[in-house]
Amino acid sequence: MNRAPRRRRHIPPHRHQRGTRTAALAAATSVLTGALTIVAPLAVAAPCDVWPPVGTGGGSGSSSSGGGSPAAPSQPAPPAVPWNNGASGYIPILQGRTTTVELLTGRTSPNNTVDRFGITGTDLGILWTNGGAGGKNQVHMALGDTMGDCDGDAQWRSNILFRSSDTTLSNGMRIDDAPLEAPGLAASLLPRSGLPGETTVIPTAGVAVGQTQYLRYMSVETWGDPGEWTTNYSALARSTDNGTTWTPVSGTARTGTGNLALPGNLGAAHSAHAAAQMSAFLQDRGYVYEYLTPSGRNGSAILARVPAAGIENMGAYEFWTESGWASDRNAAKVVLDGQVSELSISWSGHLNRYIALYTDQSNNVVMRQALTPEGPWSGKDILLSYDHLPTLYGAFAHPWSPAIQSNGKDLYFTLSTWDAYNVFLMKSDLSELAPRTPGSETSRARVADDSWTRDTPDPADTGETVLVDRIPIPEA
Repeated sequence: MNRAPRRRRHIPPHRHQRGTRTAALAAATSVLTGALTIVAPLAVAAPCDVWPPVGTGGGSGSSSSGGGSPAAPSQPAPPAVPWNNGASGYIPILQGRTTTVELLTGRTSPNNTVDRFGITGTDLGILWTNGGAGGKNQVHMALGDTMGDCDGDAQWRSNILFRSSDTTLSNGMRIDDAPLEAPGLAASLLPRSGLPGETTVIPTAGVAVGQTQYLRYMSVETWGDPGEWTTNYSALARSTDNGTTWTPVSGTARTGTGNLALPGNLGAAHSAHAAAQMSAFLQDRGYVYEYLTPSGRNGSAILARVPAAGIENMGAYEFWTESGWASDRNAAKVVLDGQVSELSISWSGHLNRYIALYTDQSNNVVMRQALTPEGPWSGKDILLSYDHLPTLYGAFAHPWSPAIQSNGKDLYFTLSTWDAYNVFLMKSDLSELAPRTPGSETSRARVADDSWTRDTPDPADTGETVLVDRIPIPEA
């Protein structure tokens, strides 16, 4: 997606930055124990294909069995990474409430994604548990536009999947494997069509119902201004082999404002619903809740739900209206206001509440809390500030975080930056957040104090999180 933040500026040394390079590396070593990304020699992590991409398909290092289909020779190359400006990014060294654990993808990652999967650059990192599919409990991680070989073909794939059984996240997240289309080349799960009117196909949410995996994905027509893009449709895809192969589910498409006709395997569109092009799933008490936002980064979230067993039956979905649930999507009311970008929702055992993570209009990673999936949702706590990492986007909670699985305090989440164009694993200590007191269930928003509704200060201003250093990722 078009990843550049909505506000751009030169990145000066932050007012909280202090200490020498030696002190920074010592802090990194002590805080990021086992994070080889920091202590090993660093190399380029940004995708190194030229822009615009050479050729007719933006990179064709994909076989017909799994990769994206190239555009017809008469068509111009579709944009692969319009946010790629030749920079290679940096690793932020943070102390305090939120810290960097490691770089999960790219040349500097302990996961060795270049040799194992043909990945030099990728983004998102949408996480969900697989329900024990394939006889193994794993977390699946769906990623967006992915780049590979820097010496030849860009190997552009629109989406890939990692699988991980790593439960010890304090020293990083090891990747078990990925569906492959060739040795050392991760497969594109849902290939783009290559037709004029479709630039790429991006996953937005994943969930397992039993041992069947589901992805919500969007067909991107065009990139617009930073933070804006146009979608043709959003649809569901299904996998019954632990995420190795995926089949679009007929009848699940919600059309956007793009003009591309639906692929034949999707059948007729269920609805025209531009407000529901991007998703976040929460599975809770027999339901799959789907939080819905428009394409881009400028919309608020509405909420639908469906009995988990009926996830493919779009007619069974009902929408939150503030006064209850209704089948009329036009009656849906906003549950998360403001600009909600790349959202994830979880239940936190530590807080005994639901938590929402997303990037807001100020390009901060924020967290909000609620007692029920529909809210009311609290004010915002900033987990990672724009002032510390202006190129950030996306924040997807790891379902095996201690703060989710138990009463542990640590919340782990994936994060992308558009200059490094790779995925980081981050950690926030939720015990350091100011407590919030919700109102009664009957008042829904009324509280004895304003702790529930207020936005807390930016930790970059208060010093609760300090940027110690930025370690550049050198050019190749």
